[in-house]
Amino acid sequence: MRSLIWNLIAVASVVAAAVGFEAGFVAPRDAFFIAFTVLTLYTGGQLLARENQPLGEALASIFIKPGSHGSSVSYLSGLVVAGLGTVVVAHSLTFL
Repeated sequence: MRSLIWNLIAVASVVAAAVGFEAGFVAPRDAFFIAFTVLTLYTGGQLLARENQPLGEALASIFIKPGSHGSSVSYLSGLVVAGLGTVVVAHSLTFL
């Protein structure tokens, strides 16, 4: 249950940063900070869950192997956070 709540909070944070940034309610530097922080914490948490694997296999299991996650919600939230977070970070860097 805690994992589900964390996944929903991470997705909601990145979506709110993206929507706020695109609508002009959030400054580029703030959107960068929000998206980069959530992306780093989320990916770090996923890597910690796979600490017994080599780094390459752990990264591959996060993004390529949906069976390595506890549920499909965890896998989909990982893809949303990684994809949308990367887009927001890259887009906000064009304004800095």
